[in-house]
Amino acid sequence: MKTILAALYRYHPFGGLQRDSMRLFEELAARGHHVIVFTAEWTGPVPDGITLEVVHPPRFASNHRRMKWFSDRFLERLKNSSAPHFDVSLAMSRIPGADFYFAADVCMKRYWSKLHPAWILRFLPRYRTYLKLEEGVCSPLAHTRILCLVQSQIDDYRREYGTRPERLQLLPPGMDPHCSIRPDELTVNRIRTELRKNNNVSADEIVLVMIASSVFNKGTDRAITAAGNLPPALKKRVRLWLIGNLPQKKLEEMLTRAGLLPNQAVFFGAVDGIRDYLLASDLMVHPARNEAAGMALIESVSAGTPVITTDICGYAPYIAESGNTVLKSPFSQTDLDIALEKTLLELPARRQATLAYAAEQDFTARTRVFADIITR
Repeated sequence: MKTILAALYRYHPFGGLQRDSMRLFEELAARGHHVIVFTAEWTGPVPDGITLEVVHPPRFASNHRRMKWFSDRFLERLKNSSAPHFDVSLAMSRIPGADFYFAADVCMKRYWSKLHPAWILRFLPRYRTYLKLEEGVCSPLAHTRILCLVQSQIDDYRREYGTRPERLQLLPPGMDPHCSIRPDELTVNRIRTELRKNNNVSADEIVLVMIASSVFNKGTDRAITAAGNLPPALKKRVRLWLIGNLPQKKLEEMLTRAGLLPNQAVFFGAVDGIRDYLLASDLMVHPARNEAAGMALIESVSAGTPVITTDICGYAPYIAESGNTVLKSPFSQTDLDIALEKTLLELPARRQATLAYAAEQDFTARTRVFADIITR
């Protein structure tokens, strides 16, 4: 059995990276391995088989300075022969020096170069810091093996850094197995009826669900605008369920500008267990600007809930294969407006196509494959 030292900057129960990390740690522990998690913050219980090593960053004014400090401490930990022994090291964030890096984010160098000219980026301390960390992981001189969520990451790392292909490996999707099995229709109807009733949604109203931690990255503003641009008859039937740690006041202002009433939106905050909300919804709208993979998209398809998303999302091919809508780049608000109206008019057919596709897929393999690779 092996001891795995894993760097995870911050753990809380609701983030996508955090959920992926916890599933991996629990899988490793279930196989009899010992996991040491090197972290700056841990919120929640610590499962058996996992030991925490917590380091507390100074009160820096910026997140990028805290991350640089944390990265430096992890490098010191890797070289500290007097600290508890480990066999394999793993970084769950852009931290150089580990044996493996779990690439949960897009290639920063390529993504930011699309947003800003190079001369502007040179003056951004945040960009310079994170780019230096990414270079440390992806440089041709580094030894870290990079485990990617989607093929586009592999292409980007090779293009931007010349990363050797043998260091790059693609992982399959990996949603929570407990959420991957759709209940029988009687249970689905019960969940749907109760959750909609508790949130004042009638049977003839349409629930658009949006799951995000960033309004900009996940395109929540685009989705709200599209809902506001629906024909009046459809618009008045729409209800928005906004899930995640989102700025409620800012979004309420967006809703007002879009011509939507306050009672047409419900802010749930971060929730534990997304499946029931997906089962009770009619459509996920996820027109993201930045999304390495998009586990919420896979979770929605698995629940049988149709999806509209953008081709920027790594998991967009699965959405297209399921018969749902993937908007092409460059993004057009008009395209989203048209797609939303069309989809709402075709919801029964879209739902059946989504269910048929999901029944033939296994979206849970990532954690098992991930654990196989780092313990091999």
